Amino acid sequence: MPHVEVLQRARGRLRAALNHPSFSSSSLGQKRMRFIVIAAVVLSFILFSFHSHRSESSVGRYRIQAPFRPESQTAESVRLQRRTAVKSAFQHAWTGYKQKAWLHDELLPVSGGYKDPFVGWAATLVDSLDTLWIMGFKDEFDGALEAIEQINFSKPNAERVPAFEVTIRYLGGLLGAWDISGHRVETGKIASENGVVLAQIGSLSLEFIRLSQVTGDAKYADAIQKITDQLAQTQNNCKGERLSFSSRDFTLGAFADSLYEYLPKTHLILPSFSSAAQQYLEMYRIALPSFSKHLFFRPSLPGEPDILYSGNANANSGSARLDTQIQHLSCFVGGMVGLGAKISNSPTELETAINLTNGCVWAYENTPSGIMPEIFHVEQCADLSSCTWKGQGDGFTRVDDRSYQLRPEAIESVFVMYRRTGDPSWQEKGWRMFEAIEKHSRTDIAHARLDDVMDPTPGKTDSMESFWLAETLKYFYLLFSEPDLVSLDEYVLNTEAHPFRRGA
Repeated sequence: MPHVEVLQRARGRLRAALNHPSFSSSSLGQKRMRFIVIAAVVLSFILFSFHSHRSESSVGRYRIQAPFRPESQTAESVRLQRRTAVKSAFQHAWTGYKQKAWLHDELLPVSGGYKDPFVGWAATLVDSLDTLWIMGFKDEFDGALEAIEQINFSKPNAERVPAFEVTIRYLGGLLGAWDISGHRVETGKIASENGVVLAQIGSLSLEFIRLSQVTGDAKYADAIQKITDQLAQTQNNCKGERLSFSSRDFTLGAFADSLYEYLPKTHLILPSFSSAAQQYLEMYRIALPSFSKHLFFRPSLPGEPDILYSGNANANSGSARLDTQIQHLSCFVGGMVGLGAKISNSPTELETAINLTNGCVWAYENTPSGIMPEIFHVEQCADLSSCTWKGQGDGFTRVDDRSYQLRPEAIESVFVMYRRTGDPSWQEKGWRMFEAIEKHSRTDIAHARLDDVMDPTPGKTDSMESFWLAETLKYFYLLFSEPDLVSLDEYVLNTEAHPFRRGA
């Protein structure tokens, strides 16, 4: 096939580049290459070069998905119509990107311009590869592979290479495309920035471990293991031998989210007999009771819904004090707890996951636009079991950030809950979310960030991040697809929704 020939040519180019006398850590040459996977490192570790080969995988030790009953012809017809609508939205945005911003990181969906916040290696293109394959755009997928040959990944078009974003979008995107389509690829290496936040430190495990699994080279997983050991030491007192944290602010939102997301997911991708798999599970089981005690809370809202949110906590004074700030970023938590509930076989944890996910659904369904704002505050119920609404208004005590940034976290958890429970009501909730987002965000070119979802007709901002195509629309599409398409029994999705095959 065409893409196989392209990849074979890329292997030859890379071998020549690696054997070139001028090849060094500071100058990797200007050789054109097919895929470049950037493996970011922290704590003085260097980045690695690798080649990949296909790994055969069977269903892992945990069956995550519920048994699904046969659907009626009417239900199937509705589901497929909705899936077609999602696919059409993706095609609209992808076409706009191809026409206006090809080989750039991001399309500006209002003006038709482009920008390159992620070193100019065509982030939207690489991030969208596995979505193209999953949605059946095989010709577009092959064309995207051809286009990647034009990118010189050995030379970032910026002074800094952001470790976190490059790892989840480029490395994750390329591994996900390899896993979902069976492609083989050889790669180069590149330097990364110094100085990281918590999410960067903890959000390398899936990508590096999967890299070791597909190459048979343990050095990538070994490097991550050193980081994980340090994080485990700091879990209870924030101080380890080589890693410590000065802040006593805790959140499952920005700057920490994917670290915790990756604890159960990394456990799932590792072999059951490994000590590393048990370490990630133990870290998650240590963290979850603290989440439940200090971050999860029932809000006081009109109609007194039985839902939960994940807020923030500050422990600088010694005891944790809850801040009832809700971030759209933290809406992944329902899905995370849902996966953990299956691992632990805990109905109580599953109920928590359902309530957390319904909290984000409530935030979508109770704004004038039908879309959840980026950041807001609500009041906490004094009593979890009996919460009487005595306030006024819509329940939002303060909306700190009224924007919607085309984010995927809420639909991610809705998707996971659907696959976990088999309950079709999650599809109905997801459809209402999609209709509102598509209605308000669509432009003549693609889809745009919204500036004020508390307005019935929010204005548009000239921004469309690559995760709109990589994550948000992928989760909507999978919600209305057959359960065996990217089955959670066979795949773990990284924080950018790139599917990695699970370990046996």
